[in-house]
Amino acid sequence: MNKDVYTLAAVIAILLIISGVIYQNYVTTPEVYVKGINLIVNKPAGAGAVIVGKVLQPSSTFTIKANSFFDYELNITNEGKTVIYVQSITTNTTGFAIPTTYLSQSLPLQVTPGQSKTLYVTVQTPSTSYSGPVNIIVNVTAS
Repeated sequence: MNKDVYTLAAVIAILLIISGVIYQNYVTTPEVYVKGINLIVNKPAGAGAVIVGKVLQPSSTFTIKANSFFDYELNITNEGKTVIYVQSITTNTTGFAIPTTYLSQSLPLQVTPGQSKTLYVTVQTPSTSYSGPVNIIVNVTAS
């Protein structure tokens, strides 16, 4: 009989420890609610750069843990007559970062007339809670 009581007590203790760990990791971890991406393209007048972006998530609004990452795809097409260069990809949304080491291709990225390229960007979320849109800024030059 005592053996059954000790076994039951041990099982309950283990369940309490497991549920405490789950609570600490999932409930108390701050969350980031991304309410869309504002793609801002800075390019010279007359440059034929057409840049379209999309979040590689089920939708453009999503919730993710703080201090984690999400991926963003940029499709860059040069419809002009001069070579364009993607010089930088940044964000000015507080707490977010786009480390250059997390880009799928090195910058500057050259795109010749009539050519299209895809660039994958990994965005780091802030370490605190956030709710709102994220600005992704692409700076393009032409020659």
